[in-house]
Amino acid sequence: MSHPPLQAAELAYSPEGIPFSPRFDDIYHSRSGGLAQARNVFLAGNGLPGRWQGHDHFVICETGFGLGLSFLATWQAWRADPQRCARLHFISCELHPFRAADLSRLYAQLFGEDAELQALAAELVAQWPVLVPGFHRLELAGGQVVLTLLLGDALHWLPKLLAQVDAFYLDGFAPAKNPQLWQAPLFKQFSRLAASAATLATYTVAGEVRRGLAEAGFQVERVAGFGSKRQMLVGQFRGQRHRPVPASSKQALIIGAGIAGASLAERLAARGWRISLLERAAGPASGASGNHSGAYRPVVSQDDNLQARLARAAFLYGRRRIAALPETITGWCGALQLARHAEEAQRFARIAGHWPTDLLQAVDAEQASQLVGQALSGGGLFFPLAGWLNPPSLVRALLAACGPALQTHYGVAVEHLRQQDGQWQALDADGQLLGSAPVLILANAAEAARWAPELALNSDTRVVSHLPASASSVHTVVCRAGYLTPAHAGLACLGSSPLREGGSEAQAHADNLALLSAMLPEASAAAQATLPSGRVCARPGTPDRLPIAGALADAAGFQPKHAGSLHLALRRAGLYALTGFGARGLVWSGLLAEMLASQIAGEPLPLERELVHAVDPARFLARQAEHG
Repeated sequence: MSHPPLQAAELAYSPEGIPFSPRFDDIYHSRSGGLAQARNVFLAGNGLPGRWQGHDHFVICETGFGLGLSFLATWQAWRADPQRCARLHFISCELHPFRAADLSRLYAQLFGEDAELQALAAELVAQWPVLVPGFHRLELAGGQVVLTLLLGDALHWLPKLLAQVDAFYLDGFAPAKNPQLWQAPLFKQFSRLAASAATLATYTVAGEVRRGLAEAGFQVERVAGFGSKRQMLVGQFRGQRHRPVPASSKQALIIGAGIAGASLAERLAARGWRISLLERAAGPASGASGNHSGAYRPVVSQDDNLQARLARAAFLYGRRRIAALPETITGWCGALQLARHAEEAQRFARIAGHWPTDLLQAVDAEQASQLVGQALSGGGLFFPLAGWLNPPSLVRALLAACGPALQTHYGVAVEHLRQQDGQWQALDADGQLLGSAPVLILANAAEAARWAPELALNSDTRVVSHLPASASSVHTVVCRAGYLTPAHAGLACLGSSPLREGGSEAQAHADNLALLSAMLPEASAAAQATLPSGRVCARPGTPDRLPIAGALADAAGFQPKHAGSLHLALRRAGLYALTGFGARGLVWSGLLAEMLASQIAGEPLPLERELVHAVDPARFLARQAEHG
């Protein structure tokens, strides 16, 4: 695995009822002490709330989330400020996060008589993530407060963060209790992440901390503390940084009204952007996004490779986003990945041992049979949070969530693109203008390659078979080479076999039934008596089976030296792509749309650096350069 499993915070109580950490032999803050420290050290020490006023967004980075008292105090102060920034980003690291139940218990004890903090804490607990390492983006206050948790070692995850930070909260257990945190590598990350005039504050004035911060480029000074703390430390970054400047008009043109285009439109609209959506078909979700049902689950691998990490992050983020779109038709019944043989079952069991049971569980044949509702000869992996959803309903819900910020144009075919006077223009075959904006995103599946041939998109046409509920009764999504969903509106989906060149749709249906026979012999026997109908759809993918999300590179200006440093590659100003989803569009779409919207708006990214580079459109030019 690429990282060790998380160890949740240990919660104990002293005889006086004070919560403390047995691991660090240190108490957790009381309500008054924790909130006072947040307000007097971190907020006041960073000049807040004054410094976020007048900003479109403001970014805070904290080194130790703990109970979340500093976050809640900051959120409360932001909420009370009529001149607050439009969006508050709060990034926080935590090596030993609390379980949601423990947090809820602590908050009930701490905020029993404070209705406002009770409400904020309840909203936070409701969004609390599954405790797996990595980035977790939580959207609170209707998306205006964005909490990005980096679960795991701060010295592992901060170097992978792509952001410009306006204020640092140097928090966590005292240096004597946690010396590995308070050291030069951490302070160097502050220097890398700091925006111009970034500030910091901490309750410790230890000499090694002052010297380390000074060496990292911060001008620091000791100032009067609060309560029993005689002094605290504040500082300001001395360097200058160029901050990405998003399009001032906040207007975007999106080509494609499938799940990619709809997801991105919703994410930009949430940031106050206006969007024009152009679609060749007569309505939305006409391609692969129009399927009756689709499986929604993560993937796993022994080595936790890039695809598995991205799928896990996207799956968990997407579950939270979909919950905010109640119009989406879903069935959270779990998903079972059947093992093909005994060796694979053993491998599944080893993988499951690295993850919490609310993410995945190894199950034997008896348990698998109970989950599915049919007799099975073997077990596999069960994903309790997975299930199925109806893609058209998700697309409709995303577009509806945009409200008046979105203008849709259906039945229009974009044939030409040009950039003129800082505006991207989309034209039809007769040269008539269909739309223009300073930002244009290609979210039109394989057609994106017409204007960006370097994307290496491949064609993959698949057939999904529809089976009547009577012939496919299962209680959970079942996967093994193919997939079968429980019935929705009288039909279950079985798929998806390729429509081979020169082959027939009937043969593809027969291939789907063969997949079903290998998965579920009992269901297969019932399905053989039916003549399945279905749907043909194209789902273009990429050679590395990873999606495409990001700014398009300038192919003519790409140099071999950029192959190892994609962030240095020249880009085509204002032109982006979101495509290449392959078989995992339902899972990829939400998080990648959030990542791309964050890039466009100049906000912190919700993915680690390696995953951002893994989906970068410029990676294909890099591979061409590497191979001459």
